[in-house]
Amino acid sequence: MEHISVRRLANLLLFFALLLGVCAGCKKKTETAAAASPTPTPAAPQFATPREVAPPITGPVTPALVNQDAESITNYLHFPTDPEAAKLDGAVQFYSDVTDEGFVETTHALIGNTAAFKAAVQKALDWGRFTPATVDGKPVRAYLGGTVLFFHQDGKEVIVISLATQDRDRVGKLANYIQPQLIGGLRRALEKSIASLQQGVVIGGKAEVVVSVDPKGAITGTSAISESPKDSGLGILLNDAVRGAQFTPAYENGKPAGGGINVVADYAKF
Repeated sequence: MEHISVRRLANLLLFFALLLGVCAGCKKKTETAAAASPTPTPAAPQFATPREVAPPITGPVTPALVNQDAESITNYLHFPTDPEAAKLDGAVQFYSDVTDEGFVETTHALIGNTAAFKAAVQKALDWGRFTPATVDGKPVRAYLGGTVLFFHQDGKEVIVISLATQDRDRVGKLANYIQPQLIGGLRRALEKSIASLQQGVVIGGKAEVVVSVDPKGAITGTSAISESPKDSGLGILLNDAVRGAQFTPAYENGKPAGGGINVVADYAKF
């Protein structure tokens, strides 16, 4: 990896913090304005029984990775062509389901404060591919989150991809860290959860849950459940879905580790 100065790392951390601060403000505004949008039925989703936490995967598992072959998303990532946007630094978080062939099936969310950078990331996700996750040596679907950093150093454009979103400090420091990934993909996990509803019809809205796992990928807890519109039950629905899913562990310096992933769902895409 190209050497990044301490000052540049400090600037990246500050920039990333500012970006996430802007995004948090946008989420609050979205919740306030959501009353005029289509919402689920007044009764929040209810389940016959609470979902038990899924057991960890027992066989060998590897996460989806950013590869360096001709079809890699890295070969489709470029600074915006707009001259003014190209002068800026930027950061974009993405949350996607990746197929067992490594292609992005669904992009559930893109979070960033510049449309040109978000468009650049979406294009790469649409055309490029990852090395797929595996279980027992077989490729499988997976839901992953990542951050693309666009910045300038010594007059040159630099793009860095981190397969982490929840641990912002590691992202800003460009640590050798991959956060946990949801095996099977979020779409399938949510379809199972929706099928178990006793009442309530999901029409649209968004939710987010932070899932913590141990070095074996076993879920140790879920937290920071949020939803828009408020009191819609979409956060409960997402929490039920992730509790019934299996995850890869995090990987730090190539070794399994405990970690967290913030799972973001846009129900309008189901």
